Amino acid sequence: MTTPQMPVAIFVGGTSGIGRGMAEAYAHHLNGIAHIIIIGRDQAAANEMISSFPKPTEPNTEPSSSAGPIFLHEFVSSDFSLISNVHKTAKSLLNRLQRIDYLVLTPGVSLFARRKETKEGLDEKMALSYYSRWTFIHDLLPLLRKSEIRSGAKVYSVLSAGRGDLESVDTDDLDLKKKHTIQRCRLAVSTYNDLMMQKLAKQDPQIGFSHAFPGLVRSPMLTSSMWYYLFYPFLTFFAQTPEAVGKIQISTCMASPPGFNRYGEMGESLKYMPADELIVERLWNHTLQVTESLREE
Repeated sequence: MTTPQMPVAIFVGGTSGIGRGMAEAYAHHLNGIAHIIIIGRDQAAANEMISSFPKPTEPNTEPSSSAGPIFLHEFVSSDFSLISNVHKTAKSLLNRLQRIDYLVLTPGVSLFARRKETKEGLDEKMALSYYSRWTFIHDLLPLLRKSEIRSGAKVYSVLSAGRGDLESVDTDDLDLKKKHTIQRCRLAVSTYNDLMMQKLAKQDPQIGFSHAFPGLVRSPMLTSSMWYYLFYPFLTFFAQTPEAVGKIQISTCMASPPGFNRYGEMGESLKYMPADELIVERLWNHTLQVTESLREE
């Protein structure tokens, strides 16, 4: 049971990289006084991270206590490359949380990887960078609308704001099954995140929906790539650590106002020209159809 003074923050993809950096920065910013939920696949990494969070006092776990716990830090295991898992995780949270104040989404794999279909028939890159994020936000809107933050709940998708191209959107091949290339996929997920946030902000203007570009980060996604070793001196010099990026991005997230926002690597605001509503609706309806077909009752 969460209390009014204890904010609820969820970090998807929070066991490594930028997500971990943001979760750690958030925990230390509030001295641990928060309900923090880390969602990912690495239980050991999550346990290690959570054990490092500030813990001001031991929580009162007595059900009869009127005060309740002053903090709660937990891990939820889920593979978000499968949309059915996203639905299941959201359903579980809907059944036990009173509200959500911060929802941070950072799951993904290298956008330079070749097409790899999940057992649900989606490209893994697109599933993690777009479809799973859309599904989780969409399913959890009832809890986001109940946020007790004065300026409204914050939804923060870290990917590649400002790196998309609206003209590259093919409304006859939105899932890129007809023609998939690394470049088309990279442009698609970046643009789709913008269109997703544009629609959500219009639908729920009291909530802050943000899409951010973190810059070059020395995350496992980068360091596991062959390009990292080929250009090691260059990347080491220019790439920031996940910890440094986490501090910038969580600060930007917490300060973001209601509506649709786009941010750069230093938290600067990025301009955005709203897309044509017909394109937004085509993508929204496509996504709704795809993700609902993968909901297991």
